[in-house]
Amino acid sequence: MSKESKFLVYCIERYRHFKGLSGSEVAELFEKYGIYDYITKYFEALHTMGDDYIIKDIDDYIDSIKED
Repeated sequence: MSKESKFLVYCIERYRHFKGLSGSEVAELFEKYGIYDYITKYFEALHTMGDDYIIKDIDDYIDSIKED
């Protein structure tokens, strides 16, 4: 498994925990808003950040798409 894939799994689990969602709810949300691609694309920057930053960044990205 690549380091990007491992980090993606980590982000899914942390997001699930912080938001109180099930794994399938997070998977549906990440698929709907393209979060998998977003995390992979910005892996180099995101993997150096803490959990709070990562969760907020994902939420901000989702909000920016909802506004369009």
